Amino acid sequence: MSESGGATEESIHVLLVEDNPADAQLIRLMLEESTELPFVFTNAESLTQAFQRIADNVYDIVLLDLTLPDTHGLETFSAVYSRIPDTPIIVMSGLDDENMAIRTVNSGAQDYLVKGQVDHSLLFRSVRYGIERKHVERKLRQSDAFYQSLVENLPQNIIRKDVNGRFTFANQRFCAELGVRPEEIIGKTDFDFFEPAMAAKYQEDDRKVMHSGEIYDAVEEHASAGRDSNYVQVVKTPIYDDTGQIIGTQIIFWDVTEKRRSEENLRQAHNELARSREDLLQAVENLKQSNQELKNTQLQMMEMEKMQTLGQLAAGVAHEVKNPLAILRMGVEYLQNAPGGKEGAPGEICRDMSDAIERADSIIMGMLDFSAHRQIDMQPLDLNGLLADTLRLVQHQFKSSDYAIEQDFDEQLPNGLGDSNKLKQVFVNLFTNAAHAMPEGGTLTIATHPSETKRLAEEVQEGGSRDMIFHQAGERDLVVEVADTGTGIPEDKLKRVFEPFFTTKSAGVGTGLGLSVTRKIIELHHGRLEVENRPIKGVLVRVTLLSERQAL
Repeated sequence: MSESGGATEESIHVLLVEDNPADAQLIRLMLEESTELPFVFTNAESLTQAFQRIADNVYDIVLLDLTLPDTHGLETFSAVYSRIPDTPIIVMSGLDDENMAIRTVNSGAQDYLVKGQVDHSLLFRSVRYGIERKHVERKLRQSDAFYQSLVENLPQNIIRKDVNGRFTFANQRFCAELGVRPEEIIGKTDFDFFEPAMAAKYQEDDRKVMHSGEIYDAVEEHASAGRDSNYVQVVKTPIYDDTGQIIGTQIIFWDVTEKRRSEENLRQAHNELARSREDLLQAVENLKQSNQELKNTQLQMMEMEKMQTLGQLAAGVAHEVKNPLAILRMGVEYLQNAPGGKEGAPGEICRDMSDAIERADSIIMGMLDFSAHRQIDMQPLDLNGLLADTLRLVQHQFKSSDYAIEQDFDEQLPNGLGDSNKLKQVFVNLFTNAAHAMPEGGTLTIATHPSETKRLAEEVQEGGSRDMIFHQAGERDLVVEVADTGTGIPEDKLKRVFEPFFTTKSAGVGTGLGLSVTRKIIELHHGRLEVENRPIKGVLVRVTLLSERQAL
């Protein structure tokens, strides 16, 4: 006999509790007729004696008479069963009472046999079945205990529902989350514990699992009543009965909020890293662009220094050339005044020489104006009046009926500040350029108007030194616009119009120094000179000058 109380292959130990010796002997004989396994019997003639035998030994099975000297009826079985619940007990009664039999079996007896109605085969079979059933029950209890221990100690919430969505089981963790006892959840539904929308979703998911027989695995939002929502990993599986029919669902879920947040933080960090990379690439690109702009600025500064040196050199050359030109001019005049100097071929040659000398002298004067570091006599002036006077100086160039001059002067234009003689030189040059640009006639438009200054501060260079000119808030620049309806300037040459000796005019018409000298004069006035092609036809030149104000 094993320690667990199960029968071994050697013998079956039987406790026979019977006060009638004849009945006890009959029971022994019926069991001993079996040749399969030997039986070892221990007798007890009263309940008290049975308790002593139970205390001293472990038995494979107990054959119990309900009527004993010290007890009677169902109380006899209950008293023995309470002492040895894991040992199979077969009741051997002289009463053929079906109600008593049912009550006894329901109380835990393996069988209820009536004396006088039992043969050795029935008794032996009942003993063997009783031992095996108890052994199976013991295994089931052990398995169920293991399962319950496993379920209750897992960190997950575990529940089961029937086909109608009613709870049939819930582990302690889930009950603690809801704040209820395990027995209080049985028979209730999700609608008893969760918000209606959430409960409806849970039951819909359950129905899908039971309908398809497939596992549901997802991360979803979950919230018990009165608690903040969190994220849980949910696994739902169908429950089958012995016939393979689905009878409900089993749900296991656990909190993954921290994991979800960590993943979200990681995703945000990745996005921020990507943005930082883009910003870095943009910064590198901006740095490259700034470096290129710096190189261009350095080249422009070098070009400016070169032009300043060239201007100084040109001034020296001009002074040296002017004297020989004066001697040549006097020689030509002498030849022209000599007899026959103005007639025929000699006269033609003298006139060509005189024109060449005048052109050379004009170039020399332009070079001197371009290279001269002269002080500007800044005085208040009427810009509208200055423009009207300048127009009268060049009126002869627009005498033809093919020309028209339109004036759009702002009568409320405030006084400007500048050198009137130098500014007249500027506008004479601009008006003359406009006339040259319209050889077949056209319209010259001159307009003035104030403009809110956008320049808070600018650096200007004068006489080799740099000064900072400040503009007060609300100050107004004065703008002069000179427009013609001529042929315009080719776009590829527009950026070169301020280069010395560059011209778009035909040979013999311009020296290429007019706009260079003009821009320098405007810069000395702390102004701006802009040249652009008009959208329709011709060129627009915009001159911006300071209004009268107290110099800082």
